[in-house]
This record gives sequence, structure tokens and C-alpha cells, in this order.
Amino acid sequence: MVWNKPGLPRLFRVCACLLFCCLFSALFTTAVSETELAISLPAVVKGYSSCTITVAAPFAGEAELRLYDSLENPWLIRKVTLSAGENAVPWDGLGANGEKLMSGPFRFDAVMKGADGQEYSASAKFSVQGFNPALALALPSSGSLYLDGKERWFVECWVPAECIVAMEVRDATQNVVYSKSVTMKDADRDIIRWDGTGNSRKKVAPGEYTVRLYAKRNPDFAHTWPLSVRETTPESPAVSVTGPVLPERGMSDAEIWAVMMKPSVVINDTGSSRRFNLKESPSARSASAGVVCCATQGLEILSLEDGWARVRAYNYNNAEEITGYYPARDLTAVLPSPRYGVLVDKRSQTLTVYENGSPVGTVPVSTGLPSPAHPERETPAGAFLTDVHFSPNFAQEGRRYDYPLRFQGGNIIHSTGFERIAHTAYSVKDYSRNLPLLGEKASHGCVRVSPFASADCPVNMYWLWTHLPYHTRVIILDD
Repeated sequence: MVWNKPGLPRLFRVCACLLFCCLFSALFTTAVSETELAISLPAVVKGYSSCTITVAAPFAGEAELRLYDSLENPWLIRKVTLSAGENAVPWDGLGANGEKLMSGPFRFDAVMKGADGQEYSASAKFSVQGFNPALALALPSSGSLYLDGKERWFVECWVPAECIVAMEVRDATQNVVYSKSVTMKDADRDIIRWDGTGNSRKKVAPGEYTVRLYAKRNPDFAHTWPLSVRETTPESPAVSVTGPVLPERGMSDAEIWAVMMKPSVVINDTGSSRRFNLKESPSARSASAGVVCCATQGLEILSLEDGWARVRAYNYNNAEEITGYYPARDLTAVLPSPRYGVLVDKRSQTLTVYENGSPVGTVPVSTGLPSPAHPERETPAGAFLTDVHFSPNFAQEGRRYDYPLRFQGGNIIHSTGFERIAHTAYSVKDYSRNLPLLGEKASHGCVRVSPFASADCPVNMYWLWTHLPYHTRVIILDD
């Protein structure tokens, strides 16, 4: 029979050995895959687009994903809950709070800890190459629009590249009552205004509406919020004795919030960079007691008599507390935006954000560092209101600063400065000069904030720039 042919037993033994090796190899591979963490994503990613990060987890649990550029700048730290095995984590190609990333090489790290404390890690390198057009910023000036037109309602917008932005206003039954399209460019911010006139060319009825703005080529990145339409604008608060406009250290969050939400008495003039003299006595011919800015710098009203207001504030030129007089007829009271408030403490060099009275987070900052030759570099204390957004960035003394928010004249809240390091195919932002100084005085009068968020606090400069609307209260405590 065929089984008795020479060589078959040896062939059988070889085949059995090979089969055993294959089975052992399969078992070994399975054992390794069950104890390793792996991460992968496409080799090229575009900002403002859908991308999937694949994470293979050795067990179910929480992992931390960390995004770094070539200088190890941490642009995103995200905690995700994973199942054992392969997981799909969506990503939009942006930083922690939706900030656009510069084109160039990046790396995602994934980290998990086992029940025994053992740490598992994995990395994946890739490149960011450009971005899709999108509406990055859309901040309404108020949650209410008044049909009598006494207070103009607008939306501050910014796009990183030229695109057509659509606006839709829907009523409670989801009917579109107003729509328009605007071509926006990336050089500066744009403003869309609406006076309540619908597509019918008549004023819409008072009521509750929903506003949606988006780039037509990228509607996935839309901005939506409710809007109350009212018939008449409420009366402005009267100019009167204000009491203290700054909270005291040691106050509770509720007490701080109550001070934040008080009306601001400001000089009634346009342009927050314009400066005016307080008078030493209630006379137009009196000498100057100091300089304040109009529109956004709140004044503490000590008394009102004979057409003059006796006020207290901090001098724009040297940040010293001053008392002086200003014509009462040229003052007006303004309510701050009701959702957010910012508290900067120069003593601790920190910035705390409040939302509806509760702290969102606290981050280190750098306020102004004065010198005998430059006393004006001290950041003035006081109660301020943010102005309209004026640009996504600016340059000074060889560095660039992102996402500025003006609160008093030339004093701005902005990101720490960076120098652009150019490579053959890409550039990267180098923050190494300014970033280590956070937590101590270092600026020319502005308030510097980190461009990076942490896993425990969402606040960075981009978060402030995209969350704080026109006339948000900013309180700066003296040191």
C-alpha cells in the first residue's frame, strides 16, 4: 500500500513539526496582542475634517491621548474610555479647543495604566497638511435682539481661509425666517449684523429663535445658539454711586460673581483706545489727575454733584490708583455680558474664568513688568469690559501673539509670544522664551496666557478667544 512507501514517516514527522510550530506561533502572537497598546491614524491629516484614530487596547479602561508637534508642544490632551480590543476615536485635526494646527509633523501618544499600576504606551507619527475651509469663530454680541434698534445685535466671525458663510434664523417651528450668505476672508475678523428683519422684509415677531452659522463647504463645523427677540430695549441703568467695583480677596465665588455682574459706568465715547483726563477738581480748567480709557474701563463713582462725578480708577499711564472728576453727562452705565467673567490676580499671577457664577478653571499668567524707565508697563487694576475681537494675531518686537482680546486701550489678553522656526517643508511655533515665565510678571502691560490646555483645565488662550463675547467682564486685582 501507499502507506508503506519509503520516506513517508519522515515526511509525516516534518509536517507535524511544522503544524506544531504554526500553532505555537499563533498562540504566541495572540498573547502579545492581548498585552500591548497600539495607536494608528492616517499618514496625512487635514484640519477641520473627519479623521479616525484607531486604538487597540489590551484591556478596557481610560486612556490619555497626547498630541505633540516637533518641538514637543502639547496641542491636545484628551482622556478617552476604551473597550478591550480595537477602538475608533474620532478627531477633527484640530487642537484641544478647536485651534488650527500649523502644517508639519506631529505625534500622537497613547497611555494607559493597568489595575496593577503598570503603564502601557504607544505612539503614531503623522503629518498635518493644511485645512478645509471652516467657520472657526462665531460669537453673538448678546442673547437678545431688540426690534426697536436701540442696541445693535451682531455676530463676530473669523475664518482661517476664504469661504462663504451662511446664516440661518429659525423660529420655534423650525421655519427659516431669515437667511443670508457672506464671503469672508482670513485677514481679519468679520461681523454679521441683523436687525430682526426677516426674508419677508418685515420684522420678525418677538419670540424664541435659533441661529445657525456655518461655512457652506464645511457645514459639519457649524455654530448654533438660541436667540430671544424682544420688542423694546430695556432702559439702561442710571449713572449713580456704584460702591466698590472690585471684589476683595477672600470673597466667595458667589460674592465675586455679584461684583462682576454690576453695571459698568464708563466714559460714553467710541473706541476703547481713546484716553481722557480725570480732573483734580470739578472744573474743565483743572489740571489732570490721571488718564483713563473710554468705553471699556469701569469707573467707581464716589459721588455726584453739580454735574460732576467724583470717581476712582487706576491710571492708564502708570497703573496707580487715582481719584478725580469727570462730567456726569458724558458717562453711561453698561451691563456686562451675563455668561462669563474673568478674574486676573496680579499677586498670584493667575487668571480664573467664571461661567454663570461657577469657576471653569484657573491658569497661570504673566502681567506687566514695569521698570523705572517704563512705569507704563504695569498692568492697571480695575473692572473692564472686553471690546470686539480685532484680529486673530499681531506681531511685536520679533514675536507673534495669537488670539488677542482687548480690555483697555493697548492692554490685551493674548497668548504667550512665539517665534516661527522655518524648516524646508513646514514651520513650527517656538514658545520657549515666554512660556516658562508664566506665573510671574513679564509682559509690557498685557496679560499673557498659555496656548496649551491641560487635561484638568480646558482654559487656554484660544478657549478665551472663542468663548468670551463682547463686553465680558474682566476684573484685575492689584498686588
